[in-house]
Amino acid sequence: MFSLPYLQQLKDVHNDRTRRTGFGGKSKNLGRFPKFMKIWNVNSLLDYGCGKGHVLAQLKETYPKVIIEGYDPAIDRYNTVPQTQYDCVFSNDVLEHIEPQYIGQVLENIDSLSKKYIWLRIDTKPARKKLPDGRNAHLILESPEWWMVQLGKHVSGEIVFNELTRKGKFDVAIEKDATG
Repeated sequence: MFSLPYLQQLKDVHNDRTRRTGFGGKSKNLGRFPKFMKIWNVNSLLDYGCGKGHVLAQLKETYPKVIIEGYDPAIDRYNTVPQTQYDCVFSNDVLEHIEPQYIGQVLENIDSLSKKYIWLRIDTKPARKKLPDGRNAHLILESPEWWMVQLGKHVSGEIVFNELTRKGKFDVAIEKDATG
């Protein structure tokens, strides 16, 4: 779901002590996600692409009765590939960092890990950060319409909410058929 040279760049960025708050290193506004957590009956959640784990910790504090785990291939603490399904897969500011040739595979992986719900927050604007090779950290800069096509191809379920925020964040809530 990623090339090894790119994974190494991500590890380098995460390990850069001058960038403590970059790539999952700070808590964030989660948009309308809390509204959906109130609606959805979630017992388990995976933070897919959790970075350094600050949003993961924020989620655990906010939802103490939910089993919450994190996955991020660039962080040793979270790099174990999940082998179970979760009621909800949550991915916040991750998909725009995926190498374009792997986006379908990553979306299919997210879909396979979700039993009931998927929440995605995708940034549609360039990042302030650069990768060690000089590229913008957001490798995929596409419109909400482009993302909707990709989701239609690679994710099962019904998109029950989508919104482009003023800051260029594209939020998507997907409900899967729990009987399927």
